[in-house]
Amino acid sequence: MDLTRWAIERRQVTLVILAALVVFGLRSYSGMPRSEDPGFLVRTAVVQTQLPGASPTRIESLITDKLEKAIQEMPELDAIRSTSKTGVSIISVDIQERYTDLRPIWDRLRRKVERAARELPQGVIGPFVDDEFGDVFGTVLTLSSDGFSMRELKDYADQIRDELLLIPDIAKVEIYGAQQERVLIEYSNSRLAELQLSPQQLQAALQSRNIINPGGELRTPAETIVIEPSGNFESVAEIERALIPLPSGELVYLNEIVEV
Repeated sequence: MDLTRWAIERRQVTLVILAALVVFGLRSYSGMPRSEDPGFLVRTAVVQTQLPGASPTRIESLITDKLEKAIQEMPELDAIRSTSKTGVSIISVDIQERYTDLRPIWDRLRRKVERAARELPQGVIGPFVDDEFGDVFGTVLTLSSDGFSMRELKDYADQIRDELLLIPDIAKVEIYGAQQERVLIEYSNSRLAELQLSPQQLQAALQSRNIINPGGELRTPAETIVIEPSGNFESVAEIERALIPLPSGELVYLNEIVEV
């Protein structure tokens, strides 16, 4: 059959077929699912164990073999690859492609590894199961503002993080660049020598105050009251007003001998 001759002789039919194909193609294209950052599953986890100073042969026999035998009990396992180097064992665990809900599988992997860890020699660091090394960041947001302190920006970043995690397609939100708060105490050696107080004594006096210990509880027929001892610092002002005992027996405020 000569398809070209048939199309020319039946021009009207050919045009209708072409028009139908164009309309069908446009509708299919407009309804095609697409994403700027399509998600994908990483079906691999890494189990890493360290034994400092051990040779690759001892790592293989004492750690890698025992962990592999426990991991091989998982029915979802597709392949297992291991590397034994000086002081470290690295095992890669691959899961079959037909599994999409990986969280329960990784939980079972951790239980298998924890059970096998009881048979490992003393001095072992780990094993650690890492199932998130394949995470990628689809979007990076920057938070900046004039007139706000780093503490206030961190508070706003925490609020934004909580709101972003409510979005169904977002699995993880991490904050980078947040400044950790520090309280600095600057002292003068001559001032401490004048008071016959060493920096170690000053440090011990502050550490004895900033403690959190259980104080027990008081039970009544109606309720249970938890007793919390005071002594921990809640603000910079409380640190400045901390009483420091001197070798002479006197008590002075911290801000009288140092700068907080």
